[in-house]
Amino acid sequence: MPTPAAPTANEVLAKPQQSDLKDAHFTVTGKITDNGTTVDLVGDGALAYKPKLAGRFKFTTNVGGQEVIIQEISLDGTNYGLTPASPKWMATKSTSGIDPSAFAGASEQKYVGEENLPQGKAWHATAKDKDGNAFDAYVREKDGYPIKYVETQTGGQNITLTFDKYNTGETITAPPADQVQQG
Repeated sequence: MPTPAAPTANEVLAKPQQSDLKDAHFTVTGKITDNGTTVDLVGDGALAYKPKLAGRFKFTTNVGGQEVIIQEISLDGTNYGLTPASPKWMATKSTSGIDPSAFAGASEQKYVGEENLPQGKAWHATAKDKDGNAFDAYVREKDGYPIKYVETQTGGQNITLTFDKYNTGETITAPPADQVQQG
């Protein structure tokens, strides 16, 4: 049998949105640099693919000995962020957020090759998102589901999303209106 041609990066990055995937849960690990201090973060989140694109994440970090929880929800072109600095969710209109379209890759798409991961054989592609952050995407060959994304931020810090559950009926909703202020 002839070996199938390797997909393009564009094809790999489009697979999750073309699959039968409705939603995907992930864990988050990594480091971010905030005001010159590098901190570890850990948390989880989900991406919704159908009926419409949306996403959410929540992570915990430690800043100056204080536990800090940061949450974000992206839905219908609005990003809702909740940080310890504000008692209410801050709503801002944005074309980029934590939703599946962020991982379609805006520029510099490159197909790297096949990888054998614990979750199965995967295509590996790299790209940059709309904000210019480079990322590696690993998409499972058998169903087009995302397995892992690793985003490299300015300053070289990495944030890793590892997908662990699919099609669990996850729904992503906006925070209650009385808990939101417009940004």
